Amino acid sequence: MERKRKADVHALRDRIKGSSPTGRASAVRIISQRRFHEDHHPSSSKLKPNIINANQSSDPTSNRSIESNARRPTEGDANRRVGEAVQQLSTFTPSRHIITSLREDAVTFRLDNGTLTLIGQYEIWVRKGAVSLLGAILHPSSAAFRVFAPSTHSLPVIRPIRNPFGPAEQPVEITITSFRSGMRLLKHFSPRFDRIWDHAVEASEDLTHGRDDTDPLLSYVKRTYSILKTSDDAGCVPEHSPKTLELPKGWQPLLTSLTSRNHRGKPIAAFVCGPKGSGKSTFVRMLINGINDAKGSQSIALLDIDPGQPEFSPPGEVSLVQISSCHFGPPFCHPSASAQGLSLIRSHHIGATSPREDPQHYLQCVLELFNHYKQLLVQHPSCPLMVNTAGWIQGKGLELLYDLIHNLDLTDIIYTSTTGPSEVVDSITQATAARGTRLHLLPSQPVEAIPRDAADLRMMQTLSYFHLDAPEMGHLRWDATPIEEMVTERIHYAGPEQSIYAVQLLGPELDPEFLIQVLEGCIVGLVVIENDAALLSGFCHSLPRTPEQIPYIPCASQITPPLSPFHSYSLGQGLIRSIDTTRQTFELITPVPHSALAPVCTQRKLTLVRGSLDTPAWAYKEDLYRQMYQRKQAAKEGLVDERTKRWTKEDTTEWVEGRAWVSGEGRRKGERVKRLRRDLGKTKTKP
Repeated sequence: MERKRKADVHALRDRIKGSSPTGRASAVRIISQRRFHEDHHPSSSKLKPNIINANQSSDPTSNRSIESNARRPTEGDANRRVGEAVQQLSTFTPSRHIITSLREDAVTFRLDNGTLTLIGQYEIWVRKGAVSLLGAILHPSSAAFRVFAPSTHSLPVIRPIRNPFGPAEQPVEITITSFRSGMRLLKHFSPRFDRIWDHAVEASEDLTHGRDDTDPLLSYVKRTYSILKTSDDAGCVPEHSPKTLELPKGWQPLLTSLTSRNHRGKPIAAFVCGPKGSGKSTFVRMLINGINDAKGSQSIALLDIDPGQPEFSPPGEVSLVQISSCHFGPPFCHPSASAQGLSLIRSHHIGATSPREDPQHYLQCVLELFNHYKQLLVQHPSCPLMVNTAGWIQGKGLELLYDLIHNLDLTDIIYTSTTGPSEVVDSITQATAARGTRLHLLPSQPVEAIPRDAADLRMMQTLSYFHLDAPEMGHLRWDATPIEEMVTERIHYAGPEQSIYAVQLLGPELDPEFLIQVLEGCIVGLVVIENDAALLSGFCHSLPRTPEQIPYIPCASQITPPLSPFHSYSLGQGLIRSIDTTRQTFELITPVPHSALAPVCTQRKLTLVRGSLDTPAWAYKEDLYRQMYQRKQAAKEGLVDERTKRWTKEDTTEWVEGRAWVSGEGRRKGERVKRLRRDLGKTKTKP
């Protein structure tokens, strides 16, 4: 199947080169229809299409050969580990009765008994009956829900169920529609985003990217998803075979119990904790979707206090988000709470991916956010609370966990491990007994070999955040412009147009002479000071300045205390692309809207906080990876000889040290920078 798909793509390229618009449209229509019919009607001889043989002409009018019914080796065969069996991902049986409507970008299914698993991005609209998807019960309505299903995570399964909101015996009918958000184009800037979707769809998107909307090619190559019958069907994912989301024993009964209890009486306040990689985030997502039940009548508060893997913000933040709609996809597909159905109540910048950097400040941030939840209850008395915690549960992390349970008004504690550690379970048991809280011990979600580790996922979430574009009709969109070509926010740090209050470096004291080197090219938190009480160091006026006249918050006892979370909050994050000492400005890249930055800059309430977040090495290599990707695509088209013009790992280091960034506002595309980051070559990153 994979060999046939590649032959189809090459045939499509050959067909569209030098053809008229009508000829291109004809070629794309023929190939896309054949590919779809073979994928979704493999057992129907009547629907078995003719397949273009790689040894024959790609002209649809030439002789064709009928593909044999025998299963051909696929790319998945070569990548499957020895002894690993082929997994059944979808159980529906393709037929004309099952697929009732077929278009280039949408298909309508009848799911009476079988399940359906897809990879890619799609919208699901339930026309009849009801289905379950990642904890949510979707029933007939006018709303369609967007789903992001990359191979970096277990794929959600669409299951038909009895409709609790209508006729119980009504047949299930759903429509799956493609949509484009720009997310796939991030693979041009980082290899971490490559080969996580369907290969055939990505190849089609490469061909259509940059074409005019009136080009017939766009009229027929529109699918952004693929249906997977088995794990071998996704030959596009060579690093591992995709797997469906399977719940450990005991999860579903507890999810059902918590959901029904919340609807019957007092809103629940569920605190989910456990070791790293035990499924805490998955449980929280499913519980939120289950309570929300896609009816829109229930809003939920998420207290997201895992700064390493937050759900609706970039790493380094803790936040309180009000959710009024179901959401399907991993965090890097929604790195901001700016989409419809989401409302950011308040956020704090931790400046690190773990509470261990400053546990006391972390605890204060959480308690301040919980105070805002109690204020939210005044307006929404039935609003439940979900708390997603970090995986630091031993040593001082256990003490912090005990303090959180003791200080928060909770109804349920869910610990996602039945194997200990024993001291953690004993401590949590004592804390829950003292507070009269229910304790639930659940088995951990099985750890699977995934192609992206925690550091990779943090990088992907940060890159995704900084490439966010303005939402379109309430949906997130991504900007396929490299960082060095993005329009910056020019913020004056001195002079009559000064727009910031100060700069703050968290941690040990640093010589002010080196402040500019530490800030340039790094990620900072955009923190708003509400009043002078936010400055725990006691300095309110006449702040010291560096030789370049940058105001900074000085240390107290050789350590810079963070701003008080009770008198400050975070707008988001920014990347300082360059510092112009002549104009006394920061050139800042941020997805935070100008309308949100302008008022606080006018009042000089904005503070740039530099913590211990990872250096954004990905930002320095985006243009390089884009060129490499373009060369790779050109080589496939036969335009470049890859044997003589090849980019290597050594080229990456040379480019990082020597490549100049674009500086300032109003610069020409390709203009060189005025200063360079000399330490970039020392940053070790995965190729």
